[in-house]
Amino acid sequence: MLKLGAAQKQELLEFARRLVQVPSPPGGEGGVAELVRAQMQALGFHEVRVDEWGNVVGTIRGRGRSSVLFDAHMDTVPADPSGWRHPPYAAVVEDGRLYGRGASDMKGALAAAVYGVGLLAQAGDDFGTVHVCASVAEEAVEGPALERVLERLQPESVVIMESTGLDIAVGQRGRAELTIETLGRSAHTSNPALGINAVEKMAAVIRALADLELPTDPFLGPAIAVVTDIVSEPFPGLSVVPHRCVITVDRRLVVGEEPEAVLGQVRAVLDRLAASDPEFRARVAIAEDRLTTFTGREIVAPNFAPAWRIDSEHPLVTRARAALRDAGQEPRLVTYRFCTNGSGSMGRMGIPTIGYGPGREEVAHTADEYVDLEELYRACEGYAALATRLSRF
Repeated sequence: MLKLGAAQKQELLEFARRLVQVPSPPGGEGGVAELVRAQMQALGFHEVRVDEWGNVVGTIRGRGRSSVLFDAHMDTVPADPSGWRHPPYAAVVEDGRLYGRGASDMKGALAAAVYGVGLLAQAGDDFGTVHVCASVAEEAVEGPALERVLERLQPESVVIMESTGLDIAVGQRGRAELTIETLGRSAHTSNPALGINAVEKMAAVIRALADLELPTDPFLGPAIAVVTDIVSEPFPGLSVVPHRCVITVDRRLVVGEEPEAVLGQVRAVLDRLAASDPEFRARVAIAEDRLTTFTGREIVAPNFAPAWRIDSEHPLVTRARAALRDAGQEPRLVTYRFCTNGSGSMGRMGIPTIGYGPGREEVAHTADEYVDLEELYRACEGYAALATRLSRF
């Protein structure tokens, strides 16, 4: 079982610091990708590949029969330095923590897995096939980039390395971004009766959405619908009744909810409003995400990330718990409150998936984001333990 010495801990920390020091917004992960590729090769990964989307995948192969893939995304959300005590890309180490954008979400985990699996490869062959994937564009659209890798490699299990505080995540709610549009007719505001006010029609939609009966999951919790923005046309509306209004709805999903069912629920609301108001016209759609990766490939995908959940008695879960206990850890079973690339691996592709990583999800995307150094080191040991146990069978 891997136990990091003082020198190894320092090497891991320096690698994590180098990753944090390179900004990597979605579509701009090239610098981090090169650092990961070089580190994997230096550690002796048997194969290192950068695919056409920019995903970096390092692979080691032993004598075990199974395969497991560990995934961490390289991209981070932007950081406004004015709100930080430490500059977001300085990678300051203070009071037992590494501070910086991506330290928790999720360059710390990426460094820990690359280093832990690399050391495993140097120690022998008591494992099967282990892949470490540094994926692109997760912050922009969850799933598609990792799915590209999974389609090629076909692993038997996946470990999403988003923060869990070293617990094991066995599910997450999903997320859909819906756009609802109401259509009216412009008129001068001195004579509004000649027009149809699209904002007023949207107000009726928002009130009706508040009364929606949404499903709930006994483990993941309730589905949620939150209006996040509203835009009207023309804007600014200088003495003009608005002819169009659009809102965005952040819809958190539970297991089993499919796009057509989610859309159908909103369409039923719009149909009821239309039945009582002959001037009411509206439509709903799932928003579309578009992003060009740092390699020049365009990602176009519906903004619909399914929820997922794995049974607590599934062999992947029981083996993962046993592996981490062997590494001196006592993980609880938890769920993510946010979306992850697990929406792709298990939500869409059905590959057994768990989550495990250092850090706290509540510090992601915040000023002075950090990861505790002790968790970083223990995660490295945990990834080596998981890689060994999950790929032997």
